[in-house]
Amino acid sequence: MGALRLAVPAALLLWFLWKARTNRLFLLGVPVLMLMGGSVFFENVKIFWKPGRFDSATLMMGWLVVAWMVTVLRRPREDDQQVGLFGVGRILPEELPLIGLALLIALHTWGAFQGSGDLASAASLAAGTFYLVLGYLLVRGIASRATRAETQEFLAAVVIANTVACLLFILHQGLHLPIYLGQWNITYAIGGGDVSRATVFAPVLNLLALGFVLAKRRWTPGWMVVLAITMLAILVSLTRTLVVAAVLGLVLAIIARELSRPDFGRVARRITVIVVAAGLVVVAFSRFVPAYWHFLLRRLSEIGAASQGAGQVGNWHLRALHWAATQRVVEDHDILFGVGFAHPGTSTVNANFIHWTSDMTWLPIMYIFGYAGLVLVGLLLGGFMARSLWLSLNPPEERRELCLTYFITLALTVVMGFQMWTFMVPTGYPMGFWILALVAVEALRPAEQAAVATVPSVVRRVDSVAS
Repeated sequence: MGALRLAVPAALLLWFLWKARTNRLFLLGVPVLMLMGGSVFFENVKIFWKPGRFDSATLMMGWLVVAWMVTVLRRPREDDQQVGLFGVGRILPEELPLIGLALLIALHTWGAFQGSGDLASAASLAAGTFYLVLGYLLVRGIASRATRAETQEFLAAVVIANTVACLLFILHQGLHLPIYLGQWNITYAIGGGDVSRATVFAPVLNLLALGFVLAKRRWTPGWMVVLAITMLAILVSLTRTLVVAAVLGLVLAIIARELSRPDFGRVARRITVIVVAAGLVVVAFSRFVPAYWHFLLRRLSEIGAASQGAGQVGNWHLRALHWAATQRVVEDHDILFGVGFAHPGTSTVNANFIHWTSDMTWLPIMYIFGYAGLVLVGLLLGGFMARSLWLSLNPPEERRELCLTYFITLALTVVMGFQMWTFMVPTGYPMGFWILALVAVEALRPAEQAAVATVPSVVRRVDSVAS
């Protein structure tokens, strides 16, 4: 297993760097792999986590800056389109809430400085959320210099890397092979035995993988395998909201695909494929890990039921209590603009606040930025979802697939925001809004681009896996 923990991150890293020779967007592979962290053992590649005095988000931002600096030196492919440091200069309406968030960050940084008199300390407290904005700009600048085909190739590679993480997770969580180091973080007693969960090793890009495969016009055998593996990993995670999100993704993909050109025959064929594939995944899951299957069924049956107490980990009642406690603190401080970047031990809910935030994206947003922040984030996500959906309804087909991928991913991110911190995970702030940046690039890109000489190799190999 020790060799596996070295080989997987090394192979993925070398693959992304090799592809970066001809497609600079693959330089984003380094922060993406850092975002995946423990699920693909990238945390063991120590060179990317040095110097150790910096936190994970700062180190990720450093590598994102490096990727951006290398990329902007390359001449843009569209000679007739002016591409600045952060992409095409025009500001989209849906980007205005991001500017509002940047102003809130600046306001709270100033407030922290006034309270402490230490500008460096205030900047350090604000750095994480500032990385959300800066990371968006850097990804926007990097992706603006890639063609639509290059973007599709890069996303396909990310999905394949996530599929590798899914396979490892299935073997570890489902079949109990000792692949990951560390302990189970949640254990339930059921049927006279224990059902354990290791969510810290779960693949983090399942929503993107679902969106990418479901958005495809043609579901080839290769991508169906990817979808089946992703769905099985979702079942093995024993996370009810993630299962609901996966089902919602299937529905959204079918509806969005048929909005522009309804075709009952195509819908029937796609639904048939979904039912057959889902049936095979469920049969495999229930047969090989029956205890986990029965436990998941029990948890799904509890959706909407009354709470069974604090011992029921992650239930809605417990989240509601955390939300109410945080809300009271925000209302006592500043209901409109939130608590801001208070020093540790001041204006906090309690010592467990950081653990509460991992159960709901909207809780840290309300705590830091108040109701103004919630409105701005809602407008930000809603605006980009509307933009990606609109673009997915119009030709060319390559843009439709990309934008439908973005729409499904963002829609499922909103759903999962009620169960985990999604883009608000502190260790991944620099890549929190990277999907939004890709949507902006596509919105500013001409609908028709010059044809590329070759079909992206990653996409071509998976599409032809059965031939």
